[in-house]
Amino acid sequence: MSGRIIRPVVLAAGQSSRFGSDKLLHPIAIQGERKPLIFHSLYPWLTIFSNVDVVIREDNLTLLHLLENCEFSSRLRLIPAENARQGMSASFIAGIQANIEADGWLIGLADMPYINSLVIADSLAALEAGAAITLPEFSGRRGHPVGLVADLLPQLMALKGDKGARDIIRASARPICFISSVDEGIFRDVDTREDLLPQSG
Repeated sequence: MSGRIIRPVVLAAGQSSRFGSDKLLHPIAIQGERKPLIFHSLYPWLTIFSNVDVVIREDNLTLLHLLENCEFSSRLRLIPAENARQGMSASFIAGIQANIEADGWLIGLADMPYINSLVIADSLAALEAGAAITLPEFSGRRGHPVGLVADLLPQLMALKGDKGARDIIRASARPICFISSVDEGIFRDVDTREDLLPQSG
């Protein structure tokens, strides 16, 4: 199916409760470049999409200021999640509501700075070609970003608590298009400072 409009949505409205400070602001070095974690998470998306939507907490003024004044601020649309403290579902819904007219959405997480842009590109291509659900996979494990089409809108808008789309995907009769990843970046998120240590093996 050609002509599908797929919108990228990156969720950045978490509490960072296990990290001890706002992990998205924490500087990390990837390929010799030391930047706030959220920049590394956004770079792959900006490689594929001309503009990216980022869902943030209304009260996270430091992150808001950072994103409004960064070098690629003109390519970001910041979406406030009014009920972000209620869990991931509030962020999910805020991102989708802001793009309610899209044919589908590619949803990523702002605490995943190691995702390869090829996964994003392949997921987008699959959704544009007619896939209903996309999930990246590496060594038998599934990860992010997750692609979903508008047919699933009623279920997505009914999400509650600290849940993403996992249960919806499990219950859906729509086939899943698995996207092959070249590395573990699709499931390497940052919850604690230990998650930033070099990976063994």
